Amino acid sequence: MTRKEITSLIILLAVVSYGAYKYATREYSETRSKYILDTIVEISATSKSKSVGTEIEALFTYIKEMESKFNEYDPESMISKINNSLEEDFPMDDDLFSILQMADSLWQISGGSFDPSIKPVWDLWQFNTDNPVVPDSLLLQETLKLVDFSKIHYDQEVLYKPQGMQLTLGALAKGYILDKAIQRMKQRGLSKGFINSRSSMSFYGFKVAPLVYIQHPRNSDDSIASFRINDLSVGTSGDYQQYFESEGIRYHHILNAHTGKPVKDVFSVTVISDYAAWADGLSTALFTMDPDFALDIVAEMESTNCVIYYKQGEAIVSLKSEGIRQLDFNEKL
Repeated sequence: MTRKEITSLIILLAVVSYGAYKYATREYSETRSKYILDTIVEISATSKSKSVGTEIEALFTYIKEMESKFNEYDPESMISKINNSLEEDFPMDDDLFSILQMADSLWQISGGSFDPSIKPVWDLWQFNTDNPVVPDSLLLQETLKLVDFSKIHYDQEVLYKPQGMQLTLGALAKGYILDKAIQRMKQRGLSKGFINSRSSMSFYGFKVAPLVYIQHPRNSDDSIASFRINDLSVGTSGDYQQYFESEGIRYHHILNAHTGKPVKDVFSVTVISDYAAWADGLSTALFTMDPDFALDIVAEMESTNCVIYYKQGEAIVSLKSEGIRQLDFNEKL
């Protein structure tokens, strides 16, 4: 065999080997979205299997099943049955126990300004209807007597809730469901992917960290900042997500449990953490706190960062934890 023939053979073997490698390592990616969790949820996944679309549909089914536990407005949901029962003791559910533990931590961190038993007061504002209202002040004060998480007791077997008190776990449930869904994605061999439910997002497995935007709190068509993350989750609480105006005053859905009224002068809080449930819940808890104090709280937490936008005079200003500056953070202020 001549040198030229040997060279041609080597090139041919290299091409065949590369083709075989590409075939063996080929991957399929797909992105789908559905209206679920009271928003548009987008799931993107990559797999060596062509059935990646089927896997995504299975994830949507799982998310819907999980949602059915914590949908406060579905009379057949677990949480609705607990809230509307005349009983005081209930058998504990594993998912409920996990969420209550996180809610308990956030209640303590916030000094009670975040309280998962705020539902009776939240319902007075009727944010979930087409006609929200400013509740009567006397009725508000009377209903606040039903808000006190210290009266809720639980362990891995039993939940005790006094009659008349109700739980709302919306600040944590969406993120918790995302965590469980991401866990399933990894278990099913999906090599990378994300779930985006607008206010809560999770990403994993990307070679180039995806770019995430924080919505401008007063311009829905623009962002106020961006950053890159991978193998992390993001949760954002904003005063622009549910609100109404009455007599020139803006009222939003994030209430301080001490007053029963919307938090003043805070526009949005974004938290970056390992888990979507913690990012989701912590963003709400920090929202109810003084921004400087909230930043101090986050500074003591491992693997957690935040950016807080709030009102100073007539301007929108921000506070950022030290670690967020390392995430290719870009701000438009």
